[in-house]
Amino acid sequence: MSEYNRKVHLVGRISSFLIIVALLGVPFLTSLFFKEEIDWGTTFAAIGSVLMVFGPVAVIEFLSYLPIIGAGGQYLSFVTGNVMNMKIPAATSGRKIAGVETGSDEGDAISMISIAISSLVTTAVLFVGMVLAAQLLPLLNSPVLAPAFANVMPAIMGALGFPVIVRDLRTSWLPALISVVLTVGLSYGTFMSKQGPMMILFLFISLAWSFFLYKRGQAQKAGAREVSERA
Repeated sequence: MSEYNRKVHLVGRISSFLIIVALLGVPFLTSLFFKEEIDWGTTFAAIGSVLMVFGPVAVIEFLSYLPIIGAGGQYLSFVTGNVMNMKIPAATSGRKIAGVETGSDEGDAISMISIAISSLVTTAVLFVGMVLAAQLLPLLNSPVLAPAFANVMPAIMGALGFPVIVRDLRTSWLPALISVVLTVGLSYGTFMSKQGPMMILFLFISLAWSFFLYKRGQAQKAGAREVSERA
């Protein structure tokens, strides 16, 4: 592991620990200040319900995001949130502008910088929105802008997903086709309500299809090599 990666993991672990302490400190300090006891039975029941829904999603996101945004970008993304809508698009755009490859050391560094800048910009925008909420709400809720805010996620994923699919149609066409068929067959709402199982399903579909294409390519190369040797 390079010195850069060691420092990334050191700072990432420390900052993640501090964030967890800060997040857990709010309810504990609030209960102490107001002298209210925490109902641990209700608390653990609520945690269990959330884990059943978002636990599989969290595991899949952890495994699937790492090759895209790198370790540093993942530490920042999981602390600041809004990974799919904001952080991955920022990292993808940053790598494209810098002309670096996904998964390389340079790509991971650019992804981390892009996500850090995105987090700062998001914080600034949220601060301005908080200060000017009363003035901006009528504009944001207007009939002209409301449809745009209702379709932000499909617009972002379409703009980011289409170039990836087109870049390697041989690998991407089957998972993309299956996702479209399931979305149409189950309806968009039903498909999105099963996001966790669907992510696991398509992870295995993509891995299996890529492995099949790899083995098929290896077999074709071996066959071509044998014909060449005979000739």
